[in-house]
Parts: sequence; structure tokens; C-alpha cells
Amino acid sequence: MCGICGFNWGDNRLVLKMNEAQKHRGPDAGGSFVDGKVSLGHRRLAIIDLSERGKQPMSNKEGTVTIVFNGEIYNFQELRDDLEKKGYQFKSGSDTEVIIHAYSEYGPDCVKKFNGMWAFCIYDSVKNILFLSRDRVGKKPIYFYLDKKTSKFIFASELKAILEHDLKREIDETALELYLSLGFIPEPYSIFRGIKKLGQSQNLVLDLKTMKAKISTYWGLPDFSPDKDKKKLIAEGRELLDSSVLLRKIADVPVGTFLSGGLDSSAVTATLAKFKKDLHTFSIGFEDSSKYKIKYDESKYAYLMAEYLGTTHHHYYFGKKDFEKMIDKITFAYDEPFWDFSCYPTAKVSELTGKHVTVALSGDGGDEVFGGYYTHKAAARIEFFRNHPQLLRRVGHSFFKKACQITKNDFFLVAREGLSLTMEKDSKFYSNLLTKEKYMPKEAKLWYSSNLSPLLKKYGSLTESLIKFDLLHRTLSDNFLVKVDRAGMLNALEVRCPFLDYRFLEYSNRIPTSYKVDIFKTKKIMRDIIRDRVPKQIVNRGKQGFMPPIIDWLYTDYNGLVEEKIKSLRARKILTAPQENYLDKIVSIRPHTEKETRIYGEKLYMFFALSNWAERWLD
Repeated sequence: MCGICGFNWGDNRLVLKMNEAQKHRGPDAGGSFVDGKVSLGHRRLAIIDLSERGKQPMSNKEGTVTIVFNGEIYNFQELRDDLEKKGYQFKSGSDTEVIIHAYSEYGPDCVKKFNGMWAFCIYDSVKNILFLSRDRVGKKPIYFYLDKKTSKFIFASELKAILEHDLKREIDETALELYLSLGFIPEPYSIFRGIKKLGQSQNLVLDLKTMKAKISTYWGLPDFSPDKDKKKLIAEGRELLDSSVLLRKIADVPVGTFLSGGLDSSAVTATLAKFKKDLHTFSIGFEDSSKYKIKYDESKYAYLMAEYLGTTHHHYYFGKKDFEKMIDKITFAYDEPFWDFSCYPTAKVSELTGKHVTVALSGDGGDEVFGGYYTHKAAARIEFFRNHPQLLRRVGHSFFKKACQITKNDFFLVAREGLSLTMEKDSKFYSNLLTKEKYMPKEAKLWYSSNLSPLLKKYGSLTESLIKFDLLHRTLSDNFLVKVDRAGMLNALEVRCPFLDYRFLEYSNRIPTSYKVDIFKTKKIMRDIIRDRVPKQIVNRGKQGFMPPIIDWLYTDYNGLVEEKIKSLRARKILTAPQENYLDKIVSIRPHTEKETRIYGEKLYMFFALSNWAERWLD
């Protein structure tokens, strides 16, 4: 895991400044490559081949291909064997050199052979191009700036490195609207006008002579083709879990796991424990969590799993003082407005983990692959009652009648708020919120609705479409993976996600929807896959979100701080009139119930985070 940067002219001083801005991503070493056409920079977190031979920027023997690379190619040893048979010689034991020779052999199509997470830039001095690539699910980030008028191209792992250049810091209005609706800024947008994100599964080839950039997509899910042989699918799932965990175990540094006690992290930890002795596991709880209406803490399950597996377990209780001390640090790490306040405990558990190991495996992706969200179950319930209208007459429940009247597009707009839609009062409350109090700009509506029709046509059901929507288009790449990447890199920790192995994603496309989720249970087949690896209490657990009590604290202990931040935000005049009206409504509300606390508190934090960002990055 590292930080990369560069631009299309020679300036060693400037590329080193960009490097310094990303030093937290790679504290072990830094390097640069400069010629008359390009400057490339790299900060290194050494994971594989810790010697000087693994340093970057790295070039081939002829000096015609130079790379800066962030990430890991897990199947690099297999690819190296193939390339050696073709006559390529290696001077290091790193996966970076494998990418160089794979590019020389296959060109940009080399990425189709990689199993891993990556963001890299290759400078090909013979073809006079820069070739940038991002992994299939977007675990590793790349921002870029291209101005054809000035013929400038700049790229980096994080936005803050690009800001080392003398660029105007002008807010992109569409990006701001998307943030206020979604809580994050989706690709290709960034908060600053002119700076974009390369998308997941995308390559960018820049012709350095003409300054024309071609962006292409190199991977997508295969056709949905369910296999009804459940025993076969379970056996295949177990083999795949073993394989993906073993690949992510490869490192020349200590490896541990995040262990929340949830289904996903328990599955990964139990699998790694089969192959690794003296396993260290890490989790986080929340101080005084029992007094809050929202149930935050799942520490007991983490301890249960650790004891069951015999791991060396490290646990930390996150409290108000941690939150207060980390505000500036989080605002630095997330250099765009970012709503997901679970980034605080994620950064704290990463800090704890980084004191003992350099690589941590996590359970990220399990919900998206196997159908683990409440909204997936809600979709299954809606479809069930739509398909059995005679039950409605017998039940006579107004919620079920209303559920059958919800259009597919309406459901996606409702579901994106994280609703379970299991009770009539929930439906009524959220319907009012969306229609009367929610500011939803047309750009956000278009971004959310544009993918629905193809998904529904391709996957044939609302439930499966929503699962794929979460996996490919919603919060994974631009929210959850951003959270984990920045939190890990802030603490020089590499986080690897076995469930996001592309083979798992393709395997998921052969699992019938009914094997994933029904009206009662989520992740059904996953529970069967790991049933013999974890205790019954874990197998039968429902989903519990990783949420600290921050929104409770904002309404109580930090009410004065919130008022100060909101006042600062208003003074900047960066919000439109409708956005100001929305802010007025959110600030005026004092929630009384758990649902109100969750919904309005999240929106309040959204403006709190925006103000923090503006103070740190707009000035």
C-alpha cells in the first residue's frame, strides 16, 4: 500500500512536495523519477520484498517502462512464473516488477490477468504515453486533473497531493449537491472543479503528444446465470473463501484481521486461523453504549469469536475524547466532504492494529456479495407480497398494501436511505421525510435512477437488482472503500478484503437470489458456507452496523461545537438557497425517537463534516 503521484512535465521539487503530502500512505521510503516529459513520485509502505530492490519508481532493464504503483497483486507469483517462461528476467521479488513485465508482454490488457487491488501509472517512453489503471471494485483511488488549454495532466492517490499545484479551489456545484444527497461524492466527480476520479475497472491512456485521454472499462460482471445446485455452490464458496484468504495472507510483514464479531469479519478470521498460528485480531467498542437508544456496541461477539479461535485479541473502547481529538485528523485524511462518521472508529481500530501488524484482513464486501443489507430483505418482502396478493386480503395490513403500490424506482429512492420498511410507521415516517423535508437535487436523482432499468432487465428481480446496485453503483467504491482506504493509510496499515476478490463477485452471479436473501433472513448461503467454522451464535446473528454514538454526542455534549461549525459554514456562502433551507430544517429539529435520531443526526453530521472540510481545505 502506497501513495503515487505525477504530472506531464519535469519538476523534481514539485513532485517531492506532492510526495510529502501523501507521506502517511508510505512512511517507509520515498522516491521520484523525472525526465523532460514526466515527473513521477512514490511513497512506500513496504509489504512484499522489503529490500531496496522493491523501491519505486521502478523501471525495466531498458529504462523504457517506469511505474508507480499502489496496492497488491495477489497472484503475482503465478504471473511471474508465466513471464519467466516467456524469457523475462526479474531483479526483485516484488509484485511491482511483475506489472512492468506483464505490461510489456500484454499492453494495457495486462490488468485483466491481475487479481488484486491497485492504482498505478506506467510511463511508456517509447509509445510516449501515460497508462493509469484502477482495480475492479475501486479499492485504490486515483484523482486526476487534465487541462487541454494548458496541456497539464496531474494525478495522485489523494486530492491533497494535487492541491500542491497552483490550481483554483473552486467547488463543483454538482459534486456538492451529490454530497448533500448521498453523503459522499461518486466518481467521476470530486469536490473541486476540474479534478476527477478514475472509476472502478477503468484504464486511462494519455497520449503525451496530443494530450488526448482515452478512458475505457476493462471488466464487468458476467451475465446473471443462477445455478440451483446448492451443495455445489456451498462447496465452491468454501474453496473460494480459503483461496482468497490464502492469497491475501502473502506478505513479508505481520498479518492480522479486523474482528467486529459480525458474520463477515468472523468468516475471514476463522478462515485465516486455519492457516496461521498466533493470529492477532483487533476490534473496537464504544464507551457507555448501553445508555443510548441506538445499539452501537458488539464487543461481546468479538470476544466470543476471539476466544473460540484462540487468537491474541486487542480491543479498544472508543469514547467522546477520542472523537474530539480526531476531528482534525479525520478532516485531513478525508480531503473531500465525507459523511460516514464510522470513519472515526475505523481510523482508531486501524491505529490500534498498525501498532502490531502491517496488513489486516477485513470482511468488507460480504453484504454486497451475499445480500446482507436490510434493504435487500425489504425488497424480498415487497416482491413476496406482490407475488402473493391473496395474502394481502387475509392480512389486511396497510403496510403490505402500500408496499405493493411502491414503484420500482420509488423503492430505490426510499431504500437508499437505509430503510428496513418492516413496519407501517417506518414507511409513513420516511415517506414524509422524502417528500417534504429531503432536499434531493435533480443531479442526484439522475445518478441514482440512471442504472435502474438496465439492472432490472438484466437481473430480473427487484431484490437481485438492489444487491447489484449496492455492489456496482452505490456506496461500496465511493463510500465504504474510501473510508477503509483513508483510515488504514492514515495509520500506515494495508487492509485487504477477501470477499472483494473478483472471483467472489463472479461466483455471486451464479447464486440464485433466493439462496441469498428471503423475507426472514439475509446472507443465507454464506451462513451455510461458514457454519462449521464459527459458533452458532455468530452464524445466526443479524446485521449490526458499525456506528459510533457520534450523532448522540452532537445533540448533547457537542451542541455548542455544532452551532459554531454551522455558523462558520453559513458565513462561507457556499450553499445554494435550497441547500440553506434544508440546513435550516435539519438544525431546527430535536429528535425524540431512535429513528429520528438516526436520520436527522446523520444529516446534521453531514453539515458538520462539510464545515470541517471547508475550514481545512477551502482556505
